[in-house]
Amino acid sequence: MGRVVSTDSDQTETAPRKFTLGPPGNLNQVGARICNGLGIMRACLETQKLEQLEARMDEIVDRVARDRTNAAHKEYTHETARSQ
Repeated sequence: MGRVVSTDSDQTETAPRKFTLGPPGNLNQVGARICNGLGIMRACLETQKLEQLEARMDEIVDRVARDRTNAAHKEYTHETARSQ
């Protein structure tokens, strides 16, 4: 038996509560719906995270390509200036 503290600071013994969820098997349906809902939510969050990672990877690819282009341009202009 658990103890419950009321708002007026009394401690009283309480009997375990019995909850009914309808006919037998209804709990299975409720549990299945909860699991399905959680699965859908997880899939949505994973999709969102993958889309964010894809966008970040695109940014990195663009930056690397730009940096390589800039480095090649600097090297070319440096070599051109040296040969003149």
